Amino acid sequence: MISSAEGAAEPPPKPKKVRISAFDSIRFFLIAYIVCGHFISFASPSEFVFKAITQINVVVGAFFALSGYVAAYTTTENKERAPSPKLLSTPTPKWILQRVFGYWPLHVAVTLLFLPVFLYPDVLFNGWPTALWHGLLSLTMTQAWFPMHAEVWNAPTWFLSALTFATAMLPFSLPRLAKQNKQQLRRTAGFLFLVGLLPKLGYCYDHNAWGFLEGAMAPKAMPNLAIFNMQRFNPFYAVIEVLLGAVACRLVMLDGAEGEEKAPNTSALTTALPLLGMVAVILLRAYGVLQLSDLLTRAVIFIPLFLSFLMGAHRASVLSKVTDPVVKLLSSKPLVTLGNLAFPIFVVHGPLGQLFYKKVVAAKIFGGPLHTLVGPQFFYAFLAIVMVAAWVLQKTVLMNKWVGNMSKDAVEKLSGSL
Repeated sequence: MISSAEGAAEPPPKPKKVRISAFDSIRFFLIAYIVCGHFISFASPSEFVFKAITQINVVVGAFFALSGYVAAYTTTENKERAPSPKLLSTPTPKWILQRVFGYWPLHVAVTLLFLPVFLYPDVLFNGWPTALWHGLLSLTMTQAWFPMHAEVWNAPTWFLSALTFATAMLPFSLPRLAKQNKQQLRRTAGFLFLVGLLPKLGYCYDHNAWGFLEGAMAPKAMPNLAIFNMQRFNPFYAVIEVLLGAVACRLVMLDGAEGEEKAPNTSALTTALPLLGMVAVILLRAYGVLQLSDLLTRAVIFIPLFLSFLMGAHRASVLSKVTDPVVKLLSSKPLVTLGNLAFPIFVVHGPLGQLFYKKVVAAKIFGGPLHTLVGPQFFYAFLAIVMVAAWVLQKTVLMNKWVGNMSKDAVEKLSGSL
């Protein structure tokens, strides 16, 4: 006779997670847009191009959503309502610090490298005490909590400040999201959507700012700039977009799980339609056809379309044979390689822009901003310099074994003392 143990069917193996290479390429296209948006004005663009490229307030939310999506994918189980054992077994301080030290060393290295560029104008206009305070905010990545000073020193790194707080919330949020079924996840998404939307509606209603194209406006033209900046920079709003990304990922990861519907059929339109929708929104706003503020466009249209695009790319990537042309293109080696440069591009483009274009700095070094000395075509040289600098930083800092070991040791010591 066959014993019950011998006759029992072996449990099916857990579905393996594939690397979704398309996400790396997406990061490059997002950061390329943001780099151009920050400095396109120095290239003397047409009014339409300027309005089309400066909608950074809309696009930057995609970075938060993508961060949450990837975090959920790597820390929760496929086709199971469960967090990964590693997420549960890693002490919370260590889990947070491991991720923060994935980007903080490069941030510190670039800050020190460009210290004179940051310090000189700050001391000149604000004095040493204020400059040192701004430096502390920047190095500790706490500047996003100060709405009128979130862009001190390396301005784009307010994103790291907000992301750090969002990351600190994830070990508490992800285990709960991982246990939810699809119906519960959809309710969670609706709740997060409303919580993020209501303050934006309040600002637009109180200041009649429904149709502002904020990225193309001077800061002084914004009504109640402090409240507007609060909505742009405050880490609380970053948490909402990060969690929306995590919820979207969990909806895909539960495709075909016990008690859940199977994955919907995918086609080229699954990714193409939301991608075209995002591009159309940017262009229609630039043309003036869609007159909706950056805040509302981001929350109501762009982020939902971007999440739909990520979900489509995810579903297409895990098929035994990838046929989606958009995903195949994004997964190509050249674009993935560029995607790996996205983070150093993000960190270094601001300081280089200040070096070449900030009047008080460029005048001291070159005799004036380079778009006035060389011409608007210098913008393209600037982009090339950013790419080269990013590659150097990747090789010398991000891939440096000494930096990696130092970060690992710091995480162990700090997490052990918390």
